[in-house]
Amino acid sequence: MSLPRHIFAPAFRHQKLSWFFAALVGVMVYVATFAMAAEATLSAMTVTWDKGMETRMTIEIPAVDDESGRPQADRIQQTIAVLRAMPDIVSIRAVPEDETLTLLKPWISQPELLKALPIPALIDIERKDGSQLTVADIQNHLKTVVEDVRVDDHAAWVANISHLVSGLSIMAALMIILTAITLVIAVSLICRAIMATERETISLLHTIGAEDRDIARHFQFHAKRLATPASWIGFALALASTAVLLFFLRNMADASLLQPLHWVILLVTTLVVPLAAITIAALAARVSTLKLLYTMP
Repeated sequence: MSLPRHIFAPAFRHQKLSWFFAALVGVMVYVATFAMAAEATLSAMTVTWDKGMETRMTIEIPAVDDESGRPQADRIQQTIAVLRAMPDIVSIRAVPEDETLTLLKPWISQPELLKALPIPALIDIERKDGSQLTVADIQNHLKTVVEDVRVDDHAAWVANISHLVSGLSIMAALMIILTAITLVIAVSLICRAIMATERETISLLHTIGAEDRDIARHFQFHAKRLATPASWIGFALALASTAVLLFFLRNMADASLLQPLHWVILLVTTLVVPLAAITIAALAARVSTLKLLYTMP
């Protein structure tokens, strides 16, 4: 039986239920999208870091107190000479002092203090893929010319970041699942409240021959109508919040590491959230309405 499309629209507006419904869907979509977008971005960056750092190491040569004894430049040249003699090393680059100072600027804002600090010399090296060369091997070779040399293979901090992101992934998945469950429960309760106020109207519709699925279809229509704009607003706010998060983390998480394809995949993946929310809200309204209608005389 064909029913007027907006027959239950006043019921959704009753006691501002439509505003509450839309706000609830928007908040749910915002939370789920932000969790997914932030986790996916950090995961992609971690993978990029891992691939870029797995064959690289950094040699640190501490600054000398007295340049008259053994100049720092000589220590650097001798270290580079030893490194070049090692067959498993394919790339050696002495990091300029200006670049080292730039790395310290986010933590030391006073230029005078930065210039007064003894800045160590850094040398970036890259091993062959599959090389068995370890930190201990390199350090043992270099100690013959520079006793206080230190070697960092970045494995420790990259592993810590990977574990952190893995934990965030689990939390994000849990948040999305809880958000979906909360949305289903909330939609069901709202539909129950609306049906309680429209009980006489529904009884009259039954009397004139309307079937349960016709009535449920109208609840589904109104739920989808209200959820659609709310979902896209929550989605847009979540993407904006993710951009703000990346801005504040720009010193630790360089978004430029991601290729354009990563951003396309991220956008397509997060688009699933508002579409899923609209679908869940509509289906939850239909199923909950049908269950309630079956219990009515």
